[in-house]
Amino acid sequence: MKEIDRILLAAAKLARDLISVGAPLERADLAMAYICHAYGAHDISIVSSTTSISLSATKDGERSVYQTTVRGIDLDLEKLKELNELSRRVVEEKPDLDEIPSLAREIMNGKQQPWWISLIGFIIAMACLARIFGGGYAEILIVELNTLILFGIGRLAARYHLNRFIVNFVSMFIATGVGLLFTYIGFVPYFYIVITTNAFFLINGVGMVNAVRNLLTGKEASGIVELLKVALEIVTIVAGLGAGLYAMGQWHTHVIDEIIGYTPSNFLGYLELVWLSFLASFGFAMTFRIKPRDLVLAGLGGALTRIVYILMMAGAPDYRIVYTSLAAFSAAIYAEILATVRKEPSTLYLYPSIVPLIPGDLFYFSALGLIWANGDMIAKYGPDCLLQLVAMSVGFVVCSSAVFWFKKIKFRKIMNSIESLIHHPHQGSEEEK
Repeated sequence: MKEIDRILLAAAKLARDLISVGAPLERADLAMAYICHAYGAHDISIVSSTTSISLSATKDGERSVYQTTVRGIDLDLEKLKELNELSRRVVEEKPDLDEIPSLAREIMNGKQQPWWISLIGFIIAMACLARIFGGGYAEILIVELNTLILFGIGRLAARYHLNRFIVNFVSMFIATGVGLLFTYIGFVPYFYIVITTNAFFLINGVGMVNAVRNLLTGKEASGIVELLKVALEIVTIVAGLGAGLYAMGQWHTHVIDEIIGYTPSNFLGYLELVWLSFLASFGFAMTFRIKPRDLVLAGLGGALTRIVYILMMAGAPDYRIVYTSLAAFSAAIYAEILATVRKEPSTLYLYPSIVPLIPGDLFYFSALGLIWANGDMIAKYGPDCLLQLVAMSVGFVVCSSAVFWFKKIKFRKIMNSIESLIHHPHQGSEEEK
């Protein structure tokens, strides 16, 4: 195999693994570019998405192309951290090219987090969301019962590689039946809180945010495909809800009116809301397979984001795009600072930190309006959902651009200082005199 082919294979396979555990596309692109440059390749061209990678470059007058398919994305931020460290080590140490895929394979095949840790994370996160949406003890208890059921269905689906759309439909159908059953016997006062909270278990919030982020960072094709995929997944969730209501004889009853007319309650005090945001981010960080030593930092990111969101919203309540952008910017800055200090990927702290901002409820209610042909509901939630997603992405892009230029300017100053010392080695000592 030619040298250029070995370079492209090693770089593309490592990037493929990065994407499959949750790395943003721009991070995977940078990894490929750095590896190619480290081994002497140039004129690099990259076309990447969440489903495929095409990488081409030139070395010693020979140009080659390598393409590979990306496996399904399964968020594992600890493996992302290890793969990120591997890519950095490859650039610095330049090991034999044939070793790089095997080193990445060792990480991917490494020890898996026990399933019960993810389950505990979901239990914590769902309880917090149920409370944020206005639920009492009864709603929280049934939300947790449904969470156990949905988690079991998800594990079976992963084992047998079942279609995500079908799994979402079946999961929501069962969750609807369980919620209505406990509503019939008078245990649950507010069914719509239960079903709205459990929808968050199935909604791919991180994928939703990354889709819009890709749209704003030049990955339009991938962004459109991912956004459509998330939208279809949410439609199947709503369809499962509709089928459950129909099966239980509730298709044309007051339950529909309650669901359509439901608005998340704002009865919580600010301190409780911040505390619940901390716990929700903490819980989701467990499901993202973050190591225990980083969980508190992940939770603090969610609390910080909520605090900024509350403060900014109080100052400009009519400008969602402004206060959401600033909250997302603060989450991204927090993640970048921790990433710099701890020499870890910022994604490790960014994903848990943005949990309070993910507009899964707005997207869900927009889909409900679409399914029930309720124009008022679509008009009420659709624009806010779009503004929330765009605002979050704007906050991320502004932060990443600022960090990029800061690092570039800092790097340039360091290089100028080194060059000055090389060309004028006695200048410093003369100035001291």
